[in-house]
Amino acid sequence: MYSFAIGVSANDCQVYTKIINSAAGRCFSRQPHLVSLAKGVVESLELTEPTLQVTHDLGRTIGNTNIVATRDKDVIFYAQRLKQSGVLRFVKNRSMEPSSELSIILRKDSDGNYELTDIWIGPACPAFPGSADESEDSKMYWQTHALTADSESISSQSVTSVCPY
Repeated sequence: MYSFAIGVSANDCQVYTKIINSAAGRCFSRQPHLVSLAKGVVESLELTEPTLQVTHDLGRTIGNTNIVATRDKDVIFYAQRLKQSGVLRFVKNRSMEPSSELSIILRKDSDGNYELTDIWIGPACPAFPGSADESEDSKMYWQTHALTADSESISSQSVTSVCPY
C-alpha cells in the first residue's frame, strides 16, 4: 500500500501514513496543511507504546472541529457515512467550531516504526460505539457529543432518530 513519510519522533522512530483507503489519508487529502502540523507534533513525541492517541494544543486556531458537545435542545440523528460501516451520532442545528487542538492516532508496526492511522482537528475522543476500537468510554462519550451534520457525507437511507447503541 502507498505510504507517505510524516517525520521522525524524538526517539528516532519513523512515522508514516497510508495515503490510500485510510482515515488519515482522507483527512490529509481534504486538509493538506495538517501534514506539517502532524510532523511538528510527531517530532516532539517519545514513542514507546504499541498504540497511542495524542492531542496537542498548538496555541492558535488551526481549523474547525466537527466534534461538538451536545445540549438538550440539539436535534440529534444517527447515520452511516458514505462508503463506511458503523452508525454515528450527528447534530443538525450546530456548526463546526474553531479549534487549536490536533489529535492523532499512532500504531506501532512490526518493524518498530509507527503508522499515523487517523488525524483530526479537535479534541481526543474514544472510538465510535460498534467500531473495532470501541472502548468502555465510547458509548458514554458519544451520548453527549456528536459530529456536525454538515461535516460528513452520509447515506440518506441510514438516517434514523433511534440510537442504535
